[in-house]
Amino acid sequence: MSARRRWAARAALLLAVAALLPVPPAAAPARAEETGGSAVTVPGVKVAGGEDFSALAVTVDQTRDLVNQAVVVSWTGGTPTPRDRVLGVDFLQVMQCYGDPYAADDPDGLAFRETCQFGAKVDTPVMPSDVPAAAAANANSRELRIDSPDYPAKDPKETLPEDARMVPFRPVSCPVGATGCERPRTPDGSAAQPFPQITDPQTGAEREAYPDEVLAGYFNKSVTNEYPYALTAADGTGRISFEVQNSSLAPDLGCGDPYTDAQGARQPSRPCWLVIVPRGHRHPYTGADVSADDAPQGSPLMVRNWQYRMVVPLAFEPVKGYCSADQAERITAGTELAAEAASAWRPALCATANGPSISYSPIGDDEAARQLLTPSANAPGLIYSSDPVPTTADDPVLVHAPVTLSGVVIAMNIDVNLENVPLPEEVARLRGTAVRDLKLTPRLVAKLLTQSYRRDVPGGGGKALEKNYDSIKRDPEFLDLNPVFADWDRRAAVTLNGLMVPNGSSVAARALWQWILSDRAAKAWLSGIPDGDMVVNPAYGSLFGGEAPDYFPKADRSCYEEREGAELYQLCSQELRPYTGGFGPGAARTLRGDTGAFGQSLNRNVTPPRFEKLPREQPGFRFTMSVTDSASAARYGLFTAQLCKATQNADGRWTPDDCRAPSTPAISAAVATAGPSQVAGVSVIDPATAWATAGAYPLSLLTYAVADTTDPIDARRDYARLLRHAAGDGQRPGAARGLLPEGYVPLPAALRAMTEAAAARLERPAPATSSPVPSAPIAAPATSAPGGATGGGSPPPAIGAPAPPLPPPPATGTVPSSNAPVPGSQAASPQPSTQQAGNRTPGSPVGGLRYAIIVIFAVGLVGGVAGPILRRFAGRFASPGGPE
Repeated sequence: MSARRRWAARAALLLAVAALLPVPPAAAPARAEETGGSAVTVPGVKVAGGEDFSALAVTVDQTRDLVNQAVVVSWTGGTPTPRDRVLGVDFLQVMQCYGDPYAADDPDGLAFRETCQFGAKVDTPVMPSDVPAAAAANANSRELRIDSPDYPAKDPKETLPEDARMVPFRPVSCPVGATGCERPRTPDGSAAQPFPQITDPQTGAEREAYPDEVLAGYFNKSVTNEYPYALTAADGTGRISFEVQNSSLAPDLGCGDPYTDAQGARQPSRPCWLVIVPRGHRHPYTGADVSADDAPQGSPLMVRNWQYRMVVPLAFEPVKGYCSADQAERITAGTELAAEAASAWRPALCATANGPSISYSPIGDDEAARQLLTPSANAPGLIYSSDPVPTTADDPVLVHAPVTLSGVVIAMNIDVNLENVPLPEEVARLRGTAVRDLKLTPRLVAKLLTQSYRRDVPGGGGKALEKNYDSIKRDPEFLDLNPVFADWDRRAAVTLNGLMVPNGSSVAARALWQWILSDRAAKAWLSGIPDGDMVVNPAYGSLFGGEAPDYFPKADRSCYEEREGAELYQLCSQELRPYTGGFGPGAARTLRGDTGAFGQSLNRNVTPPRFEKLPREQPGFRFTMSVTDSASAARYGLFTAQLCKATQNADGRWTPDDCRAPSTPAISAAVATAGPSQVAGVSVIDPATAWATAGAYPLSLLTYAVADTTDPIDARRDYARLLRHAAGDGQRPGAARGLLPEGYVPLPAALRAMTEAAAARLERPAPATSSPVPSAPIAAPATSAPGGATGGGSPPPAIGAPAPPLPPPPATGTVPSSNAPVPGSQAASPQPSTQQAGNRTPGSPVGGLRYAIIVIFAVGLVGGVAGPILRRFAGRFASPGGPE
């Protein structure tokens, strides 16, 4: 007799004595302990007669100075999540909450659990298995009812009514005891607090709302950051990147908002909490091991599951109050490569006496240059650009000041998803872990960017692509460079749903194409020479004859079609492989496993029929990649691919012989190759030159602040303060306000000196010439004395403590000590004469553009998901109060 049937036979007895069941003592959540910096480790607990998580230790890598970003949650001592049965045992659940986990009048945390963002019914990973077993019912919800006689109707400690159907959610704006709240506590589904009646979206009939629909006004699966299924690897370890959200993304949690504490004092930033609920393999009420064919049932918010909670404090940077409304606002705009730095520096500047409030709007490099040269009072007085800005005799005199050094990267969020067959132990133990080491060549990236894999074209591309590989996981070159994919799940859908790219034009996009075109094999393939049977998508055939594009085209205009009656429904390239809204949004979507793509199957169960957006990819089964920048990838805790040269052996197999990761040494090596540009005295990094230089990361980019010396003197002084900060504390790596965020490399001493000189000249502009500040020779930061003068040139002015180099991103592999360039690929990239990369239409002053960007972003979101999304994402770059 199975365990389930034995328990069913005892159902009547269990229900009769439910009130007499042993009740574990009140278990306060395990308290966190700082382990260095703001990293915190919290231990698991053991409950008599229940689960033993005492060997579990969970570490959160950053708990202070938080904005909207990812924190890395890692653990040791866990029980491996089985991969040969339905997911139901031995995993972790992670969520963000705002209440008080240690309130004296709430020893079991039952009021605290109402403040947690959890229960949006995020899809459960499907484990391929022949083993009959039960899933963990309601594990991704707030529901309380368990359809099993082994569970009592009400736990003896439960404070909600016996007929309550879910743990309600209480938004921060409606504290306990408040009445008439605009956003009230949700009903619990009991007779006293029934769920509302709604119109069924498919049938049109009136019915009672489901629990996740009740929550949808506060959060839903498209915006929630909950992580209901964090899987443990075979060695008992695990790692996830968890997206923490301040009040701009999760307004009903209020993290980072000003608030009044229990003593009545006004505080600048509301604290929040990361809560980890480990799920084991024992029945919550009998203690029996159910791992063979059942699972511990219920929501993590259910009393018997909630008792194992592990709580970590989260301290957010204030969302409001950095810059007062009466401070002068100075407008800046430009490349998103500077976005993370600009966001970090702003609060430090306006927090000082008479400090300026520096706004920032992300726009293309060329559009930013046009805005700067626009004779308008609303135009920016300073822009960020990775292209120098050439001027004519009729233009204002400009200064160029280096401010950031970073790189374009291919970020990834890929879980090892192997076939459900016996595999060697060293391979099998990788199941469910993150892919940290991915190697890509210019030709492989070119195939992704040109929609040349059949899966990236609506309907598969027809006869023109019939011999091409379905996806990158079938490409022999990719498999040779990344052997773990040889044992990947064979199902066609378990693969990459396109390489996500931002829309618009930029120097960053041009640099990526220049790198591709500097590679002989990639350029030959783009020109029409097949790789075996694989050819470039013909829609892209005419795009690579001259200068490198400065955007990512979706040149294939084909559409997949289905008919319903007389109506024709189409799904075209930009629905199948949509653009991201920029580097930051692309990195965030990579973290969430949400490509925004629509599936090629018409849903005829709704009126009118439609193609449905694909759900988020779930932990253990994610395969997402995007083109972004190194700072955005670091912000969202993403691994990045290595860019490789490869050699084809006599047997036809490929071997990587020169791989470069966007590490501090590799980016520093690239900036040392910077050469003259179209503006005298201003240097730029050429991708082809860097690719031909040993150890240099080819997609490194140096970003300049470019300022107008004809602005009013008070504005120029404020911009000069920004430049001095960028050259000083702004080059010190750290998470706190005013420092250099992770993902940037501190500028070499010569470039800092150039920025200091530009600041001085900005305050006292030369009257007759537009020549820039003379630049010193660029040298990589000295490893023995970071920030010291190197490579000749004069020492920079004192800027405080030396800036240590950033640690390398978590991609594995080493930078080769030597580099054998690919023949024919050493020529410098073609450079545009005076036309910059950017938007190709004349722009209006940035004063109006800032608000247009917000409106466009909001309208785009309405087209994707309704409900709370608009409230969460409005004003990403235009917040008047502080960091996003």
